[in-house]
Amino acid sequence: MKQFLSFVRKEFIHIFRDSRSLLILLAMPLVMVVLLGDVIKNEVTDIRVAIIDQSHDIYTSQITERFAANKYFTYMGEVQTEADAETLFRKGDIDLVVVFGSEFANRILHSQDATIQILSDGSEPNQGSVRVAYAQQVIASFQKELLQQNFSRLGVGEEAGSFNIKVNSRMLFNPQQRSEVNFVPGVVGLIMLLICCMMTSIAIVREREMGTMEILLASPLPAIYIVLAKLVPYMVISLFNLATILCITNFMMDVPMVGSLATYLLTSFIYIFTSLMLGLLISTCVNTQLAAMLISLLLIVPAIYLSGMVFPIESMPAPAQVVSNIVPTKWFISASRKIMIQGVEFRYVIKEIVCLIVEGVALLLLSWKLFKTRLE
Repeated sequence: MKQFLSFVRKEFIHIFRDSRSLLILLAMPLVMVVLLGDVIKNEVTDIRVAIIDQSHDIYTSQITERFAANKYFTYMGEVQTEADAETLFRKGDIDLVVVFGSEFANRILHSQDATIQILSDGSEPNQGSVRVAYAQQVIASFQKELLQQNFSRLGVGEEAGSFNIKVNSRMLFNPQQRSEVNFVPGVVGLIMLLICCMMTSIAIVREREMGTMEILLASPLPAIYIVLAKLVPYMVISLFNLATILCITNFMMDVPMVGSLATYLLTSFIYIFTSLMLGLLISTCVNTQLAAMLISLLLIVPAIYLSGMVFPIESMPAPAQVVSNIVPTKWFISASRKIMIQGVEFRYVIKEIVCLIVEGVALLLLSWKLFKTRLE
């Protein structure tokens, strides 16, 4: 153990002597989280909708059928109460809930105001607003056609057949619709992935280029201990970066931590470990620092486009949805939004945590198998 700690100490000294690496490790995350957290915007193309029907009449059935037939919506069925709907929101099973008021058809037939409430997931405010707008268009189209039918059937003036459907919308989890609340969890995941992958892959490849890796491998410690000793400092620095980012997002951007901080830190620790293992895998596949850095930077593309950070995964083509499952950032962002914004309990993020653990262990075993104990 004493030998292992000495290797850890050696790696810390090596990091602090390299001013460029230290700048990337400590300064770049802060700049990226401030800039990207406020700049990135997104749009929605697919909506999973559920219905709460307190009337169960002909008009609520017709509107429900319109949602089910509309290409922008995926009908997820009927729920009984708003509490059940909120549970589905927390699980990530739905994006929108349409709540019909009582005596809906009866009020329309008697030229009275009928009410509809639209509940949307405010943890993604831009997408939530678009979802509400799409739902309002479906309802407005139904109201217009129903008015025309009434005028034609009655053969009277507009006043005799007029009625109004009042539509109220409510954003859950983020009623102020602040975009930074949505993007900061994604930006944190992107930054941690890049930092961990880039610096660990470069650190190991640098030892090969300098000719010192074979000397380390000749020590009494097993090769896996030496590699893990090199990763420990980056784990510590990544956790420090995470703490700094959380302070910035909480005190400067006022991004809430509604859920358990302990659950978030556990998820972040597992995600950082998985990202470090991905960097280790990159280091086993390349021989130069430049190649390691370029491959690490290329991870930006899947981390942005296949993680749900910018575009809803549900609206992607089926092959892209399958590929997105191997992107660890997807699971971290999903868990972060649930914990930070929705305030879910631990049981609601078990799926994300298990996926991150499986990916981390798989990357570790693959890297161990491909790791070269001799220089060629």
